[in-house]
Amino acid sequence: MFPIPAKAIDDDRISIVGMSGSGKTYAAMSAVEILLEQKSRVVIVDPLGVWWGLRIQADGKTPAFNLPIFGGAHGDLALTEGTGAVIGETVAAMAESCIVDISQIGTKAGERRFMLAFLTALYRGINGSQVHVVFDEADMWAPQRLLDKDGEAAKLLGMMETVIRRGRVRGFIPWLITQRPAVLSKDVLSQSDGIISFKLTASQDRDAIRAWIEGQADRADEKVFLSSLPKLGRGTGVAWFPARAILQTVTFPVRKTFDSSRAPKRGETRAAAVLTALDLGQLRERLALVEAETRANDPKALRAEIVKLKAELDGNGPDRTALQDAYARGIAYSRDLVMRDVAGCAEPVISAMQKAVEAVQKAVAAVHDAANAAGQFSIWAASVTEPVGPRAAAPTLTQRPAPARSPAPPPAPARPLPAADVDGLTKPQTRVLQSIAFWRESGSNEPTREQVAGAAGYKPGTGNFNNIVGALVGQNRVSIPAPGRLALACEIAPISRETAREQLRGIFEAPQLRVLDAAMEFHAADPRPSRDMTREELAIAAGYAPGTGNFNNIVGSLTSIDVLQRSGPGRVQVSDWAREVLA
Repeated sequence: MFPIPAKAIDDDRISIVGMSGSGKTYAAMSAVEILLEQKSRVVIVDPLGVWWGLRIQADGKTPAFNLPIFGGAHGDLALTEGTGAVIGETVAAMAESCIVDISQIGTKAGERRFMLAFLTALYRGINGSQVHVVFDEADMWAPQRLLDKDGEAAKLLGMMETVIRRGRVRGFIPWLITQRPAVLSKDVLSQSDGIISFKLTASQDRDAIRAWIEGQADRADEKVFLSSLPKLGRGTGVAWFPARAILQTVTFPVRKTFDSSRAPKRGETRAAAVLTALDLGQLRERLALVEAETRANDPKALRAEIVKLKAELDGNGPDRTALQDAYARGIAYSRDLVMRDVAGCAEPVISAMQKAVEAVQKAVAAVHDAANAAGQFSIWAASVTEPVGPRAAAPTLTQRPAPARSPAPPPAPARPLPAADVDGLTKPQTRVLQSIAFWRESGSNEPTREQVAGAAGYKPGTGNFNNIVGALVGQNRVSIPAPGRLALACEIAPISRETAREQLRGIFEAPQLRVLDAAMEFHAADPRPSRDMTREELAIAAGYAPGTGNFNNIVGSLTSIDVLQRSGPGRVQVSDWAREVLA
């Protein structure tokens, strides 16, 4: 006969505590057997990979309960740390019980990421029917002490508190299993309706139990309860359910299913148990989605896909230049569409801009006339990209027509420009001119200031670089065709790609190069123009802890000069121009 009343097993939130080897997991499995026999719905979170024994009887051969197993060495389907949400959604929609085995994810951080997504999806998707959720090693998900108070561990603790404190109205009946009640969150442990305590020798763990029973019994009962814990034998515990007037020492019966949690004795060779494949029936469609998601997040499959794509690019596959050209045309086309829509719905703004342009034009003409009268026009004109005569007509802003859907024709060849007088240039000025020539040769006639500065070995926005550009504009060697862009007004030989690469790398410090090289390796593995990565992926690849101030400062410094670009919330990629130089 089972020592815990059926009503408590059915309805109560139970914490099962005890040191390793005391029998707590064995007893929990015995209680779960009762739930499964009466067709109750149970979801077991297993970070140890030991609950699969519920699938077969004690002989290790005969099938027992038809529990789908997600993940682990005995799983029906594999899982990865990135599939928490889809598995949570699937489990929420299932009528069946199941085991979620995360023992093979590999890292504590990965397990937390999975659990946060899994619990969030499960809580949102549960349909209100009763479900027991068994959290083995519960202190992993709800620790008393948080080292990262703003990270995923804190969010996971918050989600655990939500499930345990407020989940009853949605049908959740949580069970917590832990070796160390002292390290389990007191806010979580306090919600237990009953505790089954096995052997506890550490005074800190007994103190944690004392905090739970305080106010629920007189001092004599508390003393009897706590004093017995260090002396309990394996498989024997003290059950306390105050609302049911239960305080007694209990011994749990032998399980009906396979004891998959037992550690082998010295020199013992345990017979291998055989799991029979399940007939998944109506679950097949949902599990197929999980399987597809798992494959999409499987590192081995991703590496194989990368090898395949690289082989295509190196052999007879898609032409990279053509792909990048098509990408550029698509961006230009999208920009034209946006500008057309803006022009079509913002006539008042365009009218105001027109008046502003006319006013500026009149002011420029007045300054021009004054400069001519003073005989200083040649000096003043050096600071103006496109000087306007005293009677120049003001430009007219009109609505842009819808762009043609066919690809834009190639740009007309640039008209010959006067050769640069290299003898009259400083070395920094020569480097900047050669950088602009490099970009023109690469197909960008009007590169950004960031592109020019990077290939020339300068940081954009610095006073030094701005002074060099200002002098070249004043000498009519460089023009500014649009804000933030530069163009050659003379001819000069470009620097080589190797020189541009060396000069660009020369402006970075060692930590910046670590992050940049890691990002470039990421792009090399998948050279699609739109390929980006999470900041966490980049941090790990560069050998930094994600989310730290040091790493964030490095990324910020690279983003500020347009070497890295933000491609979405928490995502970055190497900018096209930096990738072209560094590749």
